[in-house]
Amino acid sequence: MPKYRIEYKRNECIGAGPCAAVDPTHFDIDPSDGKANLKGGKQEGEVWVLEIDASTKDLALQAADVCPVAIISIKEIKD
Repeated sequence: MPKYRIEYKRNECIGAGPCAAVDPTHFDIDPSDGKANLKGGKQEGEVWVLEIDASTKDLALQAADVCPVAIISIKEIKD
């Protein structure tokens, strides 16, 4: 089964929240600053990343599609 990687630029988040609304599996809103968090993600420089499997890829793609500032991307991890 293929693996995927969510890449999220948290510092560019405007806190609109549609990512958390359509994909609460991977995103929630931090009450301290109103920005989205990538649940279980790790920071790599300016980008937060999380490896996921195909079973939750569609939710992540929906989050990326509804982000008003287009700072979420989903990439397939090649072996």
